[in-house]
Amino acid sequence: MQQGQVFELKKRAVDGSPVWAYRYRTDGPGSRRLQRGGFSSERDAAEALERALEHLRRQKGVGSTLTLKELVEEYLAQYDAEPETIDKLCWLLAKPLRAFGGRRLPELRSQEIAAWRMTISPGHRFEATQALRQVLARAVVWGMIDSNPAKQGVDNPQRRRTEKRPFESWAQLDELAARLGSRHGPPVLFAAATGLRPARRVDGARAARHRPPSTSHLRPSRAQKRPAQEHEDRGEHPRGAVAGHRARSARPAHSRS
Repeated sequence: MQQGQVFELKKRAVDGSPVWAYRYRTDGPGSRRLQRGGFSSERDAAEALERALEHLRRQKGVGSTLTLKELVEEYLAQYDAEPETIDKLCWLLAKPLRAFGGRRLPELRSQEIAAWRMTISPGHRFEATQALRQVLARAVVWGMIDSNPAKQGVDNPQRRRTEKRPFESWAQLDELAARLGSRHGPPVLFAAATGLRPARRVDGARAARHRPPSTSHLRPSRAQKRPAQEHEDRGEHPRGAVAGHRARSARPAHSRS
């Protein structure tokens, strides 16, 4: 099998910079020749050629596919993010690497990944599985594997958060409100009494004029969307803007008695 060729095209980009391409034959001399162009650098074209040849070798059963450890190293080398984000990703990826680092990508099995997932502590199970999915998704895009073994057949629900009860009595809340002062103290009491969520604001004036004092009316505010990938993995659709600016919900206040 030929190793292919990288070359510069005669045409130029709009800004006058060179455009690169690669070509290779699918089965040696005399076979069909494939060519792809439009790369902005010789290196980009060479990397794309190597991925194409590797995909072809895998189809013929003679591939030299990367191990998971090698894939992670290659992925992190081009991962553009804040240092703190990269450190967190490395820490999460260390967990699947301990179990599957030496495995070649086609050897990864969904049932084994699902079993490994249950060995991770509940507090990090979702994130560690997501990190593995993230890297293997790039391997799919690069043509190294045909499907993501950490996603197909591997459920990854988010951990259910338990309700916290930092205060046991209204006396404790009154003490906190007093320390916060007249500006910040009352909202704390109101939030505790109504179960108000941070992403909602109160239409207090209208509630005071038109509703009984035992009911507060809340208006949804524009909250940041969660990443689409999280919704996809949970079988949800990404949440868009609130439908209608007049949306209201009423929730009864909790009694202090």
